[in-house]
Amino acid sequence: MTSAQERGVRQLASLGEFGSARLRALCSALGQSDKATRDALEVFRLVSEPWGRRPLGGTPAWRNDLTDDCTPFEFSLGFEGDKPELRILFESQPELSQASSWHAGLTLQEELRRKNLADTSVFEQVAQLFAPPANSTPRFSLWHSAVLRDKGAFLFKAYLNPAIGGAEQERPLVEEAFRRLGLEQSWGFVRARLNGVSATTTLPYLSVDLEARSTARVKLYLSAKHADSVESLLAGCTNSVPGQARSWLRQLTGHQGDYLSRPILVCFSFRGGTPAPEATVHIPIRSYAPNDEAALQRASDLLPAESARQLHRAMTALAEHPLRETRGVLAYVSLRPVERHLRVTTYLAPGAYSVACDERTSGTRPSVRSSAPSNS
Repeated sequence: MTSAQERGVRQLASLGEFGSARLRALCSALGQSDKATRDALEVFRLVSEPWGRRPLGGTPAWRNDLTDDCTPFEFSLGFEGDKPELRILFESQPELSQASSWHAGLTLQEELRRKNLADTSVFEQVAQLFAPPANSTPRFSLWHSAVLRDKGAFLFKAYLNPAIGGAEQERPLVEEAFRRLGLEQSWGFVRARLNGVSATTTLPYLSVDLEARSTARVKLYLSAKHADSVESLLAGCTNSVPGQARSWLRQLTGHQGDYLSRPILVCFSFRGGTPAPEATVHIPIRSYAPNDEAALQRASDLLPAESARQLHRAMTALAEHPLRETRGVLAYVSLRPVERHLRVTTYLAPGAYSVACDERTSGTRPSVRSSAPSNS
């Protein structure tokens, strides 16, 4: 099919049809069973209901901050065993506008609760803090992700914006959220780490699992623009090894210096009131690799051989051109030590629209081209 024909097919399709086709191709590349594929497609249908019927066209309806090209969903694969764990990160948008995002997300959560797919009790303890002020235009207000587990089980998570009331309110807002959740000691851990790093460190995301309080995790994401800052943030985390993150950064970005194109993210995961968290390091590999072929090779060196082959098949299924000609199909790689092995999660862009990746910086809205989608 020529590029012109591809554009025509895309413009006739709905965003939901495009996403379902991408997800089906991804499941096929991973060798998922028919039932697992049906379950994944059913979850996607549920979460894309607000915007799924919207015509895809050549440009996004609004400039969201979830993906480089403003596609309102993203796939990820968690490698920690024989079969990768599939996830979908998404934004609820009945009219694909910032003003509607918060209420659309709440509506989705209520539907999930009614269907016994989610427990919103932890979220409700802090929701009022993160509701967007009237007439505000935040980079986002409420995202969700769906983790597709074995045997048709799902875990949903909610992602909140600590800067919803302005960057100067970021830390006080998170501190109050931790207080309401009974995590004062955990905030003490965070505050100590913030005191030891640059003032440019931000708190871009707070997430909560939509499950019972006894098992729900609270996750806080912190930005870091240098390997030294990453190491400082990780100090004292229950699963961190000094110097390990430097090795990952060198492997995936090619250096350990300033990360100015897009910062590294360190995620603290708190569970059950334990003050010291587990940590995950999220590396925006698409900002530091020349193309997806190079990004795949760098990530593969951290994976078992079969997992590397699965990632290659997944990226090839989503890319519309050879990987040496694309950049951004593999957006992030995250790494978390788990007992005696390493959990690697790869974040894959569906590529509904085209994007100038070099123009993106974390915490700003994307620069979008109106040309034919190319994932480059």
